[in-house]
Amino acid sequence: MARGRPYSRLERRVLEEIAARAGVAPHQGATLTSLCDTFRVHERLMVEAVVTLVGAGWVAVTSGREATFVLTDEGQQACSSGKDPASVVVAPAAPCTVVFDRTAGQLARRGEVLTVSKQEARPDLNPSTPLRIVRNALDESQIQKLLPRASGEWVRSIGRPRLVTVDRYLPVRVDLADRAITGLPRGWHQALSAEILAVAQARKEELESAPDVQPTPQEIAVKVAPPVQAQMPATGPGHRPTPLSMLGRKPPAATLGAAAAPQTIVSFPWLEDAEPFRSSGDGSLDQSTEAALFSEVSGEEAHQLLIAEALATAANHVMIASPTVNMECLSKLGDVIQAAVARGVRVDVLYGDTDEGTNPQDVVDLLHRIGYHAAERLGRDLLKPAKERTGSGASLLVFDGRDGALEAVIGNYAWVGSPGSGRARSVHMGGTEFMAQVARAAAGLWTWSGDPDSADRWRHVADRCQDDTAVSAARGDRLKDQVLAELIVDDEHAQVAQGPEDGALQVGGACRHENGFAAGIRGISAVIRRPDTLTTP
Repeated sequence: MARGRPYSRLERRVLEEIAARAGVAPHQGATLTSLCDTFRVHERLMVEAVVTLVGAGWVAVTSGREATFVLTDEGQQACSSGKDPASVVVAPAAPCTVVFDRTAGQLARRGEVLTVSKQEARPDLNPSTPLRIVRNALDESQIQKLLPRASGEWVRSIGRPRLVTVDRYLPVRVDLADRAITGLPRGWHQALSAEILAVAQARKEELESAPDVQPTPQEIAVKVAPPVQAQMPATGPGHRPTPLSMLGRKPPAATLGAAAAPQTIVSFPWLEDAEPFRSSGDGSLDQSTEAALFSEVSGEEAHQLLIAEALATAANHVMIASPTVNMECLSKLGDVIQAAVARGVRVDVLYGDTDEGTNPQDVVDLLHRIGYHAAERLGRDLLKPAKERTGSGASLLVFDGRDGALEAVIGNYAWVGSPGSGRARSVHMGGTEFMAQVARAAAGLWTWSGDPDSADRWRHVADRCQDDTAVSAARGDRLKDQVLAELIVDDEHAQVAQGPEDGALQVGGACRHENGFAAGIRGISAVIRRPDTLTTP
């Protein structure tokens, strides 16, 4: 976490200009007039920049006919090392533990989920939701919204998530008559309610079909990890529903349905008084951030024009993440990609899957040839093709425009693959806080494709976006075309209702994998709400 007043790019450049002037004319130095002439900005902005540097102890003011600025020893060290000013304090945050559901891939903060051990959950006796998510890895884009921060703080960087504990279970209680579920975190209901109700109904029918077994209350539990300490809810309904408990692995059918099966003695008393959540309610949690909506993009031609413009104007970065790839569509972009690489722009190309007749090595070979023609040996460093499929349905174009600000196009368009059956639709967005999330999602795509170095590069881009957000907040800057936007990554799609909510625009692409390491939903979407359409609490 970081707190304080960070550098802006202008202040960094002013520091470098003061150092450069001292090297050329040591006895003259830089003046306010010369700095304004060099950077062509209003005097007020230059005064703010110089005051920040003086306050950090990096620039000193000398007297004379016109005040001149020179670097202090600390300023010279800062200029050469690139470290932050003294007004910014960066320190490790307390460890943050999140709980990961193995049925639908949902995440929650540790304090929001009360789990029990396998011994307490008794999966040999209780019915359970199926264990589908077998991977033990998360990326930063999936957990960034859950990280706590105090007012005035921002996330400077996020370490690699590591697995703490496995084999934990989340007990829930189901009232089939009211279709109410007690014990789930609010944000998990959209993704898990149907599954839980189906398992509960199956248990009810099994008990009714076994005349020798009385349908006494049973507890159930959803498999999660890691262990969680949470306080029991203090309020509850007036009646007690029939208890069930959901768990992450299905026990053998004989255990569930046999007439001679013993009754469980497991009890989860905190469910007795907890408030149930009915399936008709709204379980979604709004985790929107400020963003800029530049335009909505529709149709093949508009998308082609936009990617050509992005490659022609990008200053440093372009990422193209497409749901699919084929050689014909990729070859059509060869000239504009080559021109961008020749200017020194880093271009990343990733894809969820290959179209029929295309294999990953063909894609790598083609892009390596384009990179070599553009910048010879340096081309392989600048033009980075994914060597493995990401498995994601994400359609993402990320680039920095002429002003250096990062922008993204999020939708369902196959940038380097065959067009889908529906109409291509995307949104062109910006805003440093939102783009920090997008950059971390880009790092996640590179992680899935097996390139940790490229993933780290996009993590650094995200860190810079977070610093720029803090600079904007300190100055009170307002975004043009401002909206509230939530980035939806991978299994978060299961939390989002199928029908669009009032006043919201949902755009993106995702695909579902039923089994294997990538089991679950893979993709990226944006849910956009204009501030004037939000209901007043």
